[in-house]
Amino acid sequence: MKINLFSTQQAQKLKQTLHAYELQYKAISTNIANLNNSSFQRVKTDFHEMLASRMDQSGLKTTHSKHIQPSSGSSVGGLEVDKENPRVDMSREMADLAENQIRYEFVSRALRQHYSGLSAAILGRNN
Repeated sequence: MKINLFSTQQAQKLKQTLHAYELQYKAISTNIANLNNSSFQRVKTDFHEMLASRMDQSGLKTTHSKHIQPSSGSSVGGLEVDKENPRVDMSREMADLAENQIRYEFVSRALRQHYSGLSAAILGRNN
């Protein structure tokens, strides 16, 4: 029997969440880089595909019209054009960046704590 301490379900979910926040950083940086480009349309991260995949894996299904539905927007590389707010607004991007940074830091601390706990258990120390 193989014991997989470092690739637990919790660790995998935390890593996937960090990846999602990295995609959000990519969207925000793309928007900021194209702030002065008048033909550029703001992009946002589309987490609907990831959510749909997780729902399929977990067996959860939408049973009500008010449940979250998959997006119908055009998605490229995890980013999609924001049709509701196509213009880039620096204030909004900076607010999104700050929020994303807080969320990323929280998840990275949770992952670090997970691995610290494993390290303490392996070395026989109290955390």
